Amino acid sequence: MKKRPEASNQPRTRHRPDAGKIETSTYAHTLLLPDGRTLFVEMPGRYVRRDRSGTVGFSVAGMQFLDHLRALAMEIVHPPTPGHVVALREALGLTQKQLGEKVGVNKLTVSRWERGRIVPGPSSVSKLSTLRKQAVRRGVVLKPRQPHRLHRESAA
Repeated sequence: MKKRPEASNQPRTRHRPDAGKIETSTYAHTLLLPDGRTLFVEMPGRYVRRDRSGTVGFSVAGMQFLDHLRALAMEIVHPPTPGHVVALREALGLTQKQLGEKVGVNKLTVSRWERGRIVPGPSSVSKLSTLRKQAVRRGVVLKPRQPHRLHRESAA
């Protein structure tokens, strides 16, 4: 009869020891834009993960970083998608109210754009495009997004 090995405090893993490991250096990535241009990005290591097979993947924050880059790099020629409006606003570091003030609409309208309830009109698209171009000319620093914290109300 075989003797079972003694239990250890170490968790058992059936996958590679480096699976899920966060990269410490940077990772070069190419991002193909819809207009055919290619954007070369050096991703910060904190956004890069490897899965069990060793394939490179991106964290949620990493995907948001790429979305912000894409929003800044793409021309706005027709009504943008709700996700594009969110990514552009976040990349510019603006709240819905601040974006609304710059475009000439209220924050409720911006919220409706972002939820896909309505699409921006031609004049708003033009103002969004101008705002994007001005930001790109000035230079934009993409700051890491802070994770959302869930607040639970205590039962009183």
